[in-house]
Amino acid sequence: MELHIWPSDFGLPTIDVSSLQFLACSKMCASPVRVVQSARPWRSPNGELPMVAQIDGNAKPVTDFEKFVDILKKCGQDVVIDADLTTIERAQLDAFSCYLHHNLYPAVLHTFWADDLNYNTVTQYWYASHLHFPYNLYYLEKRKKKALRMLGGKNDTEILKDAFMALNTLSTKLGDNKFFCGNKPTSLDALVFGYLAPLLRVPLPNDRLQVQLSACPNLVRFVETVSSIYLPLSEDELKRQQSNRKMWQSRISKAKADKEAAKTTEEAAEAIPDEPPMRDAILFTIGALVLSVAFAIHTGLIQVSVEEEIAE
Repeated sequence: MELHIWPSDFGLPTIDVSSLQFLACSKMCASPVRVVQSARPWRSPNGELPMVAQIDGNAKPVTDFEKFVDILKKCGQDVVIDADLTTIERAQLDAFSCYLHHNLYPAVLHTFWADDLNYNTVTQYWYASHLHFPYNLYYLEKRKKKALRMLGGKNDTEILKDAFMALNTLSTKLGDNKFFCGNKPTSLDALVFGYLAPLLRVPLPNDRLQVQLSACPNLVRFVETVSSIYLPLSEDELKRQQSNRKMWQSRISKAKADKEAAKTTEEAAEAIPDEPPMRDAILFTIGALVLSVAFAIHTGLIQVSVEEEIAE
């Protein structure tokens, strides 16, 4: 079985939310899946990564997380994901997964795909540099439109409010535990890790959601725990990512500087006093009177007679 995911960066084995969820889940149950870092989403049935290709047999590639979890449960490895959960715990896991999809995932989409500053500075540049031209233009446009459709026209304030509440709910549920269902990871842990890790690790000029996440130390600890135990990077990956760090720092710094400059310009424009309203009203009144008189004379409503004086 092969798991095709987007390449690694920013201290993560992959920066894509779904790819992280698939990878984390496979590692948590020690599945002998072969991981393939790929930048060829067109090979997937839905044109997206991750994709699970089953080498033996003619089974179709899998791109759905729940179906992948079912496959892992039947693979026969010693550690079976979610095996120790009771019926009630499984129902709670499903409910929580649905809650996160509707309240946290939209904010993740907005952060990386709908926020123009983040998109232009990080998302667009990263994907464009990993995909060949002109396919990168097509893919980015398609992915961005898909994200906007999923957001459904929600405003930024509403999206962030739901996400902040979801993060607080996650923090409360985790508490002092190592994982969300005790001391053993479940598919919920893989799901949550996929949402949180990019928010925590990828540098962004608009970082409101990152700041909120960083204010939940147990969630930060959770991400670091999963990363160190199940998803450590190789020396080659660390060196490659280190070589790109200065470039990303430069891009983020420039984006933040441009953002502050634009804010300063906007504030300066707002500080310029408007023309006195009384003067405008007087000028408007005079102009209206002149036009009214001219119109009346032109249409004959007002007649002007000129009498010539007869010389004696």
